[in-house]
Amino acid sequence: MEPILTRDQIVGVVATGYAVRPLLLRRGIARLEAMGFHPLLGRSVRATDGYLAGNDDARFEDLSEMMTREDVAAIWFARGGFGTARLLRRLRPAMLRGRRPALIGYSDLSALFAQFTRARSRRCLYGPVVTELGDGSNYHSGSLKAALAGREQVIKLRPSQVWCAGRASGVLVGGNLSVLTSLCGTRFAPTLRGRILFLEDVGEPTYRLDRMLTQWRDAGWLRGLAGVLLGSFIVPPRRHFPPDRDPEEVLKEFFRPLGVPVVAGLRAGHSRGKRTLVFGAPAEIDTVRRRVILGP
Repeated sequence: MEPILTRDQIVGVVATGYAVRPLLLRRGIARLEAMGFHPLLGRSVRATDGYLAGNDDARFEDLSEMMTREDVAAIWFARGGFGTARLLRRLRPAMLRGRRPALIGYSDLSALFAQFTRARSRRCLYGPVVTELGDGSNYHSGSLKAALAGREQVIKLRPSQVWCAGRASGVLVGGNLSVLTSLCGTRFAPTLRGRILFLEDVGEPTYRLDRMLTQWRDAGWLRGLAGVLLGSFIVPPRRHFPPDRDPEEVLKEFFRPLGVPVVAGLRAGHSRGKRTLVFGAPAEIDTVRRRVILGP
């Protein structure tokens, strides 16, 4: 596949969710420039409206402008948080067509990425946001470079990562469990049947993971998956009665009965040293060879 982003191309930087910390933004922009890109900053990256990076009208106008500019090769989101889902009802069908610009970010951006992977129109890179780029420990630089270059990534698996053995192939979709759960019952729900699903989350107690996955199961979202890839699920400590459950136990209760390959422990999403996954691209799980292949 052709590269998603190359040196000397213009990268639009916008904030569709939380307001952005100026210092982290400056460091991230400096890193983009060091990588050879030309950042084009939207107004939203310096705007505030409470916890949001400006009001809904302003944030959507910023996103829409970047998506329609022919000179913008990719939109690299400044940060996540919350707020992107508030803009989904404003998306026009024409915005979901075409392969450019590529979209880069994670967490709150899962809501937006689900619309493009459902339309099968463009690649969405589930990787570091701009405000994380200034600290190299936040992300796996080799994985990010491979994703931007359109190269295949091969991830070797440890035996403990294989929860259910087998082989599967399909288009990779998914993202943050909490964000995707918020789309249940709306017209923006992701298309999952026949796909390889990636999920991760952070800061959610085990009982909330249980509750969200119960909703997924009862809504039929877990039926017909080709395979499952799980990232980290970092739960806060529980300091009162009743005692907590092991989140791994809860996850296994929902995913092991599906009869498809299930692999856990992928370092992506809310993880230090996160890999960059390409949603909308082909992926393959092969537990016999103990590997996951992320296609370009």
